[in-house]
Amino acid sequence: MTSATTLEHLGVLLVSGADARSFLQGQLTADVNLLTPERLLLAACNSPQGRVQCVLWLFERPEGIAMLVSKALLENAAARLRRYILRAKVAVELERLHVGVLAAGDHEPVEASHRREGDASILNFPWCRHALIVAPSAPTKDDPDRELSWRSEYLRAGLPQIYPETREQFVAQMLNLDLLGGISFTKGCYTGQEIIARAHYRGVIKRRMFRFAASCMPPAPGTRIVTGDQHAGDVVDAVATATGCELLAVISLSQRREALFLDTPDRPALTMLDLPYEVGA
Repeated sequence: MTSATTLEHLGVLLVSGADARSFLQGQLTADVNLLTPERLLLAACNSPQGRVQCVLWLFERPEGIAMLVSKALLENAAARLRRYILRAKVAVELERLHVGVLAAGDHEPVEASHRREGDASILNFPWCRHALIVAPSAPTKDDPDRELSWRSEYLRAGLPQIYPETREQFVAQMLNLDLLGGISFTKGCYTGQEIIARAHYRGVIKRRMFRFAASCMPPAPGTRIVTGDQHAGDVVDAVATATGCELLAVISLSQRREALFLDTPDRPALTMLDLPYEVGA
C-alpha cells in the first residue's frame, strides 16, 4: 500500500442498496445524481430546521456510496440517516475502512476528485496538495507532521468541518457550502431544504465563514468571538501554527470589519486572512 499517515479524526459511513442514491438525494444538500466514480462531492446533512448536523464528502466504491465524516459524529450521523430509511432498500453502516493522508503533491487541484487504486480510494480536495487514501488496510504512521500539514491545508482552503460542539449551530450557507458547490437549489426536496432555500432566495444570509490568525493556542470549535461586549461569531475549526493558530469562524457580516477577539480569558485579537474563493458582502 502507498505510504500514508493515519488520520484519527475522520471515519467512513457506507450507504448501500438499490435505493442508496435516491435515499441520499432526499437527505443531503448536494445533488447526489451528479456523483460519478471520478467525482468527490461535498454535502451537508441537516436537521429538519435546516441546521447542519455534519459536513461530509461522498465518493463511490464497489460496496456503495461512501461518506467521509468527522469520526466524532459517525455514530450520530448513522443513526440520523437510519431514522429516515422507512421502506427504502438501503443499509447505513460504519465501514471498516481506514483513512490516511499521503505525501504532498506538486500542485494544488482546484476541484475535488476521486480515483481508485486497487481497493483504495484516493481523494483530492480543492486547494490541498495532500490527498487522502481510504482503504481496508491501515496506513503506516511514517510522518507525525503530515496530519497537521493536511489539516492546515484543509482549513486554509476554507473547507468547513462540524464537530459535536458545533452540531446544529449553523445553516449550510453560513459555512460557505453554497460557494463550494455543496448545495443544490434545483434538485428538489431534502431534509432541511425549506430553511436553506428560503435563506438563499430571500437573500437573508447574515453570517459567513472567514479565515483568521491569532497569537494563541487553537481554540475549541464553538468558541465565541466578540467585538467589544457583543457576540460576533463562533469558531468552526482551528489548527496550530508556528506563531499561534489559524482558524475558520462564522462571523456576522455587519461586524466582520470590526476589531474581533476570541472570547477567552486573554482575549487574543483576530487578523483576517484570505480564502481561495470569494465570500463577498
